[in-house]
Amino acid sequence: MTTSAPPPPPSAASARPAAGRFAARLYRGQDDIDTVFRKLELMTSVGATIGAVEQLATADTLADDGLFAWPVMRLRAPLWWRSIGEERLEKVFGYPGVVGLVQTRALTGLGLLLPGATRAQRGVLAATMCGTAHGLHTRMGGFGLDGSDHLTFVNYAVSAAEKAFGHDPRAREMLVRFLAAQVCMAYFTSGAAKLISPVWRDGTAIPEIFRTSTFGDPLFHRAVRDRPWLAKSVAWATILGEMAFPLVLVAPRPVARGILASGTAFHLGNARFMGLNRFVWSYCSTYPALAHVSRSLGPRARAAAPAASPRTYATAARTAAAGRLLRAAATPRGAAAVTAGAGLALLAGAAVRQANRVRDARLRRDAPGELLTVAGRSVHVLPRNSAAGGPSVVFENGLAAPATQWGWVQRGLGPRTPSAAYDRPGIGWSDAAARPQGPDEAADVLAETLHALGLDPPYVLVGHSIGGLLIRTFARRHPEATGGLVFVDATHPEQFVRSPRQREALPWIRQRMTTTGLQAAFGLLRYSGRPQQMSGLPEPLGEATARIVRRPRLWRTAREELAESQRTWCSDARLPLPATDTPVAVVTAGETVRSDPLHAEFQRELALLSTVSRHDVVEEAGHESLVLDEAHAAHVVRAVEWARTRAAKGAARGAPPQAAAKDPVPDGARGESA
Repeated sequence: MTTSAPPPPPSAASARPAAGRFAARLYRGQDDIDTVFRKLELMTSVGATIGAVEQLATADTLADDGLFAWPVMRLRAPLWWRSIGEERLEKVFGYPGVVGLVQTRALTGLGLLLPGATRAQRGVLAATMCGTAHGLHTRMGGFGLDGSDHLTFVNYAVSAAEKAFGHDPRAREMLVRFLAAQVCMAYFTSGAAKLISPVWRDGTAIPEIFRTSTFGDPLFHRAVRDRPWLAKSVAWATILGEMAFPLVLVAPRPVARGILASGTAFHLGNARFMGLNRFVWSYCSTYPALAHVSRSLGPRARAAAPAASPRTYATAARTAAAGRLLRAAATPRGAAAVTAGAGLALLAGAAVRQANRVRDARLRRDAPGELLTVAGRSVHVLPRNSAAGGPSVVFENGLAAPATQWGWVQRGLGPRTPSAAYDRPGIGWSDAAARPQGPDEAADVLAETLHALGLDPPYVLVGHSIGGLLIRTFARRHPEATGGLVFVDATHPEQFVRSPRQREALPWIRQRMTTTGLQAAFGLLRYSGRPQQMSGLPEPLGEATARIVRRPRLWRTAREELAESQRTWCSDARLPLPATDTPVAVVTAGETVRSDPLHAEFQRELALLSTVSRHDVVEEAGHESLVLDEAHAAHVVRAVEWARTRAAKGAARGAPPQAAAKDPVPDGARGESA
């Protein structure tokens, strides 16, 4: 009797459950890198397909009468698109052609989700997703997009590029590392942007975000609204988690896995409470790439590196070369070379300092107006018609604004009006002080500057923005020299206490001073709006002002002045003026009132400082354009001439003007007389 041989044991592949075999067939590639990209394509395509289906469900927004109508969106299209031709663009991006583009994207995403596709087919599908993404993103004019859309495009672009280098392992490895670096940079910059935001640092951003209808959640909003400590904890956990995320590349494997798990939980939480479900797919799809790079860069990989690897030989060669350099430096000739190198470094540093001094000297030489020596420091003044008679007009600048900001106003006053604008220490062309000026010092410096300039009282003091606080300080300390006050959209000493909007804006103003100073330090401020805004002043003031506001020192001083205004300037300006019949004119920007209705109340209170007053509201003017725009500055000129006329009458009588007349308001402005 014969017996048959026992059947061979099942292979590992056949022993797997059916679901496991399907999953392996779905995402397993030809090698480790191909598996990384297969997982990337699968997860990214889930989110992209969901997004395309959602867009198809709301396709009416793409119609010609919809929210994203092509007749409107094409105005934001890049110029090079016009070379394609209007008819072709209309066929692709007009309605209903654009719906076909979205359908193509949905079908292509489904194609990447199916198993069995070759590498070449996957490359074509990924490239198609890149093309449709670029077309739709540009067609939408940037509206309705977020970080997940941008990373989705990067994921497909890297995946398509990897298919073009199938036989170059180094190029494929570099693409994986590029993707990992891109994701780490995205997390880090997001955390850094939150770190410099004051509302994120104090946690107030969290309840504000979750109370919105777009990203809000009523339950979570109530939890963080009633518990400030919880809101601050969530904010700082987000900041630190995002900024620490790049450590996943070099951390030990358990720590790296914990970071990736925390990232997954973070995105799932955002999907649950904020509706940001596409971030789960676009960001978490890159985690296999991060894990792959972490395995090659982490401590275990460094410890397991073979002693005879080319990298080891290169490291040893570098170490030996460093040793030879150290031995050479110990010789007399080597010591002389090191000394010469250090000397060259010192010379280079001195050259940079000298270049800065030359630049500062050139700026000072080209400064419009005059440079006076007051209290041992150079003070820049911009006098005009100083020999003319009558009350003199003295200008106090706003925050981070040089004296030239009054160019249009000074020009509009005419040849018979003596006037002078000056730069506070550290602003414009004036020398910086050792510390921020308190109210007493600011009033004394202004008085000494006017004396050195030979400008006779009485003075009509004109203050813009934060300068309104300082003219009140001067008027209280020198009542005999004050003939009138003109507040140009001026700061009220209690506005940051009584107005929630102004109080919430204060940290943002500080942040803007800091970021603008950093832009100036790196030479990037020339591309921002501030120099361009100043360049609209009358020549030769415009170009000189655009150059001077690019200096980092101006923005450091502005931040210090903002802090000093909160410490001392506001409290000093709250004190009552000695005379209640000094002419007071108030000019208010309509845009500022519309942004904060309480601003109108503050401006009315400034007009009530005197029984002889007027109040003009320039509806179309903004806070800055009230002095920087020629047409808006004309309203300031009329208010100054009104105050100067009243001051001249009071000086002629030997006493301040009496509160008898109520003056008409010029055409084009809404006025009130107290």
